[in-house]
Amino acid sequence: MSDILVRAMLNGEAAVTACDVSDMVELARQTHDTMPVGTIILGRTIAAVTMMSALLKNEKDKLTLMINGGGPAGTVMAVGNAELKIKAYIANPDVNPPPSEKGSFDIAGAVGKDGLLTVVRDAGLKKPYVGKVPLVSGEIGEDVASYYLVSEQQPSIVYVNTWLETDMSIVNAGGVMVRPMPGCSEETLAEIEKRIGGIANFAVYLMQYSVEDVLAKIFDGMELKLLDHAKPVYQCDCSRHRLEEVVVSLGEGEIRDMIEKDDGAEITCQFCNKVYHFSAGELEKLIAKEKG
Repeated sequence: MSDILVRAMLNGEAAVTACDVSDMVELARQTHDTMPVGTIILGRTIAAVTMMSALLKNEKDKLTLMINGGGPAGTVMAVGNAELKIKAYIANPDVNPPPSEKGSFDIAGAVGKDGLLTVVRDAGLKKPYVGKVPLVSGEIGEDVASYYLVSEQQPSIVYVNTWLETDMSIVNAGGVMVRPMPGCSEETLAEIEKRIGGIANFAVYLMQYSVEDVLAKIFDGMELKLLDHAKPVYQCDCSRHRLEEVVVSLGEGEIRDMIEKDDGAEITCQFCNKVYHFSAGELEKLIAKEKG
């Protein structure tokens, strides 16, 4: 497996973004020790945020995708930037409800759909853009498509999925997004519509073909122009300095409570599970530094 993101155009009228993020999802699975349903939820979210991050315009831009549908999975979050450095977590990695009535993994049941999908785009300005839409299915792909339609008035087709081995490691994970451009012709829209079934088989095709070849297979008969490709990576950007800022944000009262009760603090990064230790003396220094 080798992770890749590919950008292309269809008939010069619709933008296509597709990715294989199998290695990234396997690393996330190992990092968070997820059960099968938790792995699939995390994999779909990573694929979605990878493609969404590829749409960022400036190198310092960041995008956060947060899903909370009220289901047992809890909050699912993934963060990406324009360099396609991605990190993600699921609040309940042990979520693994019984199969659905169709006998498949019950992703919608685990995520729930009584909640919101939130997208935060941070361009380094004082106030980031925040868009929120109600979840429509809890399957993640349809929910991201609903976000683009409702919040950005951009009709889109979004497919994401993760397939597992019998030992619950990753067979493949990835997705494809099709976004008609303004003024897209009815003929091109009709041709895209005919290929919905092929788009839904993206992960199946990915077992045998490269992302580029899968796109050529799905959109055979249309003018498919490959524009570029990039390599996304699963990488947490946490640091001691950032965790110090988190500690300071708690306020002096809570920090002193840590000193008195625990003689220090231990903070775990929710994205990579790295543990940061702060002694009582270090916490005192943070208080003094904040006071100036």
